[in-house]
Amino acid sequence: MRSAYQKILNFQLGLTGIYGFAIFAPLSIAFSQISIGLTLAGWILLILRDKKLNWKKTPLDIPILIYVLIQILAALFSRHIFTGFKVWLNTDWFILFFYAVIHILIDEKHYKNILLLLAVSGAISGIYGVIQHFVGIDYIRGLSDIWPYGMFHRATGFFDLPLTYGGVQLCLLWLFLPFYFLKNRFLDKRIILLLLFILLLSILASYARSAWLGMGGTLILLLFFLDRKYQWLIISSVVVGIVTLYFLHPQLLFNNGIVSMFDASDNAPYNNLVRIRLWQSSLNLIRDNWLLGVGYSDFYDIFGQYKVAFDYRGLSDPHNIYLKVICHSGILGGLAYINLWFQDLRKIYQTYKPAFFKNMTLLKAGSVGSFFAVFSILVAGLTQEYYYDQENAELWWFIVAIGIIGILRRKSEPY
Repeated sequence: MRSAYQKILNFQLGLTGIYGFAIFAPLSIAFSQISIGLTLAGWILLILRDKKLNWKKTPLDIPILIYVLIQILAALFSRHIFTGFKVWLNTDWFILFFYAVIHILIDEKHYKNILLLLAVSGAISGIYGVIQHFVGIDYIRGLSDIWPYGMFHRATGFFDLPLTYGGVQLCLLWLFLPFYFLKNRFLDKRIILLLLFILLLSILASYARSAWLGMGGTLILLLFFLDRKYQWLIISSVVVGIVTLYFLHPQLLFNNGIVSMFDASDNAPYNNLVRIRLWQSSLNLIRDNWLLGVGYSDFYDIFGQYKVAFDYRGLSDPHNIYLKVICHSGILGGLAYINLWFQDLRKIYQTYKPAFFKNMTLLKAGSVGSFFAVFSILVAGLTQEYYYDQENAELWWFIVAIGIIGILRRKSEPY
């Protein structure tokens, strides 16, 4: 009996869970969350085996603690405390996944293998989404005419919503970009370019304009980190891409395409106007509940009381990460949330400045990729609540863990 118990403790359940997550994160919310459960259970087994918690300090410990304490306080001030706690935990439980990955993923071989699996699954999801865009069929679920958009369709990949799909592919695009500059062989550079191209096409195919915003904002930031030759290469590629879309796929440029993102007039697409009205409604709510927000229970009922007059077609949400956090937990929660991600980006920047793309190692590529992926989803969050979408949130925290592992292990490089 004792021997069987010891075998259970020694089994690398947590590592199995992380491998599973890398495979399923772009493919299945159910299997990815089962994998997260295995990872957390494996972390508990490690603690039982070692009979102590070998806590690894990270640069995010204090920012996370401050953020969590304020969210707990906001949940306590919810109209219904039990419901408030339940909703909050459903939002932020992926923080535990972040810490489990930090404590389990310590081996170079596994670090590389897991990133390779994530790249493969991301490519599969990307190819499937591009096919959906043209044929409008979800072969896996047996659905036809999915999300029609003019002559084409909004790709959803293996998810229900194009916005979810666009957010996942956006994070993967920027996570894997730095691996093109890797000194040691991760994948052939041509394969990396193909992967990035597939991910780019899948983001366009999703018609997730918030993901387009995140992609464009991060592209501008990227130019400040690259040598002049790469700057001109990217600028010329964007110009060629726009011209190509004009002739081959003008719907992606016009109608409700890229150009429409910048139209805020009364004749703008419905999505633009409804977001502006939702932001106005959010500010109304914040003005009356500015310190700790309205908590997490019956939020949508409360939010509805502050809506400005408009045809929302059933939408009752800020459609902005920062406004959503502030509505839930006030200015204090919003500042804590912004500080958390600022500290994450700041630490990676300080660790690898000024040459982000010089002398690239596996660890550095993971950290730099995490930097740009997190920045992209934060920019995308200006018009969409990706943090409150579990498929995006779980991958978000996993990518943060990949970046922090690179920093923590930097002294033992090269990987």
